[in-house]
Amino acid sequence: MKRRLWWQWTWFCLAVCALATRLAWIMWAPFQPAWGRWQDTWPARAELEHYHLVQVDDGRGRLLYRNGAVWRGGAKVCTVIAGAHRLWVQQRDAAAEPLDPVAGMVGRPDTWPDPARAVAEQGRSGLQHTLDRWLRARRAGYVAVPEDALGRALAGSPEVIPPERGADVVTTLDMAWQREAEAAIQRVTAPVSALVVLDVKTGDVLAMAGRDTAHPLAIPAVRAQVPGSVFKLVTAMAALDSHRFRGDSAFECAGRVTHLPGVVMRCWRPHGRESFLDALAQSCDVAFAEVGVALGRRALVTAWHRLDLDRAGLLPAAGLPVLSEAEGGVLFRRSGSDPGLLANSAIGQEDVRLSPLQAARIAAAVADGGVARGARLVLRVEQAGETRLVFPSDRGTRVCSAGAAALLAQAMREAVTSPDGTAHGLASVNPPLAVKTGTAQLPNGRVNAWMAGFLPAGAPRVAFCVFAGDVSEAEGHRQVAQMTRVVAAHWAALHGVRMG
Repeated sequence: MKRRLWWQWTWFCLAVCALATRLAWIMWAPFQPAWGRWQDTWPARAELEHYHLVQVDDGRGRLLYRNGAVWRGGAKVCTVIAGAHRLWVQQRDAAAEPLDPVAGMVGRPDTWPDPARAVAEQGRSGLQHTLDRWLRARRAGYVAVPEDALGRALAGSPEVIPPERGADVVTTLDMAWQREAEAAIQRVTAPVSALVVLDVKTGDVLAMAGRDTAHPLAIPAVRAQVPGSVFKLVTAMAALDSHRFRGDSAFECAGRVTHLPGVVMRCWRPHGRESFLDALAQSCDVAFAEVGVALGRRALVTAWHRLDLDRAGLLPAAGLPVLSEAEGGVLFRRSGSDPGLLANSAIGQEDVRLSPLQAARIAAAVADGGVARGARLVLRVEQAGETRLVFPSDRGTRVCSAGAAALLAQAMREAVTSPDGTAHGLASVNPPLAVKTGTAQLPNGRVNAWMAGFLPAGAPRVAFCVFAGDVSEAEGHRQVAQMTRVVAAHWAALHGVRMG
């Protein structure tokens, strides 16, 4: 009997608590914001009826470098002047911030009022757009001046209503690397250019800069372009891991393809008798056309998918793409395995497309012994100095054997050290470089110029890709070499190495 009464009493108490909670919610509901905005609550509206209210701070969070320094955001300075009949708010930028398409822009939302937003500012592109859920404020900041019944400002200082700020997002960008990359991009004249630097062991993006003069909001570093001979690294991975080719496999280049039916192709110069590694260091189209036809479509597709080149290569943030502008690559757009398709695809022409970020990831995989990682661009979300969310790095996936990676690294180093190498002009640079060059022919007679590699060659720490698009061949080669020297010089300065 006592046990039954105890259960009845428990259920009675639970029912009373539920009823009280429901009544409290009903009574408080009218005071909640209609559109998620503080000024729309009934108490606020009653209080502000006698004030002139002006928003002076959108309360938006900032984008930070990996060391916590401010990269973008938080630069507005407001001065409030209360006059006899009105309120002025003067705004200026504390520091001029040139447009950075990776950081992105902030603008008005598509619809307003928006039930999901408290502030009428929204990320419109770049990281500002994809990270908006964390950066946006819960309440804007305002100043309010008391007014009389005729709308005249009363004596006294304006009231300050502080914002409830959005979170800050810490990126992987290194402040020194990023500033150097941005300066390097400003010094080249190519209409489209990009520079990406990755940490070999973590996949962190240390720098990502670029410019497209025709499309200022485009991000060339993550846009798929015709790669030309940098794609030969993928073909070489497939060839060495198939065990059909070795580093000393022999080829003969007479300056054009003569022995593959249906293939019309000229090499950029006759190379004569050469090994597989020589062909990669000297970027021989004839040898790699032969390799592509011998491997077949399946082997190239397998290597492509191991490197995950169908996707953009950036790790997501909480399951969402960290840059909506980032593009995946393209290998084949049409079916078939005819020799012409295979030969041109193997040298990075035909329908092949890669972004500079993806090319840097390929170089990083070679540098790390055949292990590829997704590139991480954001580290964590912070609110009031406390970490709220961490975005993990990629542990990596083996994409080729360690032996194959060692041979590729050797060929990339020979591209610099050999007098016949395509990057021999960088032989005197210290720290030593290992690179793969690329010159992709465009329909307008101009080229995309590439250089992807890593340094120091003997103990790689960073991988990089530089890109100059839609330029003459001579100018393209000059500009990618110029940007590569900037990367090497900055590494030398950071580590106290004397440049050659």
